[in-house]
Amino acid sequence: MQITVTKLEEAGYEAAMLGLSLNKNQPIDKMSTVANNLSDKDYGHNKFLEHIYVWLLIDAPRYFWVDADTYRLSSKQSESSTTVLSKELTVNNFEDKYVLPETLKIINFCINSKNYLEVKKIIPEGWMQKREWCLNYKTLSNIIIQRKHHKLPHWPEFIKQTVSQLDHPELLEKRL
Repeated sequence: MQITVTKLEEAGYEAAMLGLSLNKNQPIDKMSTVANNLSDKDYGHNKFLEHIYVWLLIDAPRYFWVDADTYRLSSKQSESSTTVLSKELTVNNFEDKYVLPETLKIINFCINSKNYLEVKKIIPEGWMQKREWCLNYKTLSNIIIQRKHHKLPHWPEFIKQTVSQLDHPELLEKRL
């Protein structure tokens, strides 16, 4: 199993606390306590989480990204598969360096023949792809609820790596 998560940037905490203070009609300096109390409450009580964004750089196999596309309240940019797949591949381009030699030979034959459509059709799901994923704490909270015990081990690992790098993990820890 292979996945790497690197936090690139995080923003919006102060604005989220300001919005929460307006909603609660209380001073902003008390909002971190209020936020901690509301962070695991649904039905709009934790809507301030929607204002805290994090940008992640993730290197994961294709089959992880198929699941990740479930979370549409986010934005993803990936390395161009056509550009990456225009150069010969090695076992290092695949999760845990696992790819059948015959498959790799066929893929590289198609690449060298500039038959990129065939490459995309036959590339194994274990092919590693980097994507930048921008999502908010509310989406992260949903991911934790839905995927912390997922049978695909990449999800618990994604959660662990992500939460460990956040500026305000306390807002998600009750979901863990």
